[in-house]
Amino acid sequence: MPITDTASFLQAVLNGQLAKAEAWLNQQKASPAKPGYDQRWVDHRERELFRAYYSRADWPSAKRIVEGSVLPSSKEGRRERLQNLSGLKYEDI
Repeated sequence: MPITDTASFLQAVLNGQLAKAEAWLNQQKASPAKPGYDQRWVDHRERELFRAYYSRADWPSAKRIVEGSVLPSSKEGRRERLQNLSGLKYEDI
């Protein structure tokens, strides 16, 4: 099933299709196709992906989400959370 909106994005995340969801989100960040896909919306989707990746202990993928975070405050919080959850220094992930 293709990702076409927030609902299908969330379904992809729930189904474990994280790479597909991440690719779609990156597409939206590069050229927003729909009204309402502002930084706040992107930040919420990044949070959902970040949680999904860290729940799998997929630290490199979670770090990729941190690195691409659109809001500096979210980036810093995610960075700290990733270090705490992984038990690793951020630079070592």
